Amino acid sequence: MFLHFLFILFAFSFDSFKAKPPITSYYWNVRTFQCDHYDHSNLTRCALHLPKRESEVNPLCHEETDQKNVTRVYCRIGCEEGDEATVLAKIPSWNHKCNIYYSYNLERRWEDWFLWRSEPCLSTSVSFTIRCGFPRNPAIFYRDNSHLFEYEDGS
Repeated sequence: MFLHFLFILFAFSFDSFKAKPPITSYYWNVRTFQCDHYDHSNLTRCALHLPKRESEVNPLCHEETDQKNVTRVYCRIGCEEGDEATVLAKIPSWNHKCNIYYSYNLERRWEDWFLWRSEPCLSTSVSFTIRCGFPRNPAIFYRDNSHLFEYEDGS
C-alpha cells in the first residue's frame, strides 16, 4: 500500500516537471495591398485592406528619388511591431511589369514595413498579398496600446 502511494506521488510530481509548450509562439496576419492605375490620368490609387478593419487609401505613401534618379513610391503596410513581412502573391501573377527586387519589394522603416514600387510597376494595376509575422499577439498589443493609434484631427 505504501509503495503504491509513493508510486502515485512520484508519477504526479514527475508530470509537473514536464515543460508545457507555449500556446503559440508566433502570430501571422495577412493583408492585401491593391493598386489601381488609371491610364487616362496617369494616376494610381492604392488601398491597404486588413481583416476586420476599414481599408486605408494611400497609407502614408510618399515618393523618394535615389542617386540614380530612380523614383520609388513607398506605402505603409501596417505591420507595426512585426519583425517579418513577406509578399505571398502578386495578382495577377502574369504581370511582368512588377518584378520583386527590381520594381517592388518590402522594406522596414520607422517601426513599420513599407512596400515600395518603381517604374514600370507604378504604371500598372496590381495587388499584393502580404503576410506579417509578430512575436506577440497584435490584437492584444493594439488593445493595450490603443492610444498609439489615435489620430489627431488638427483642430
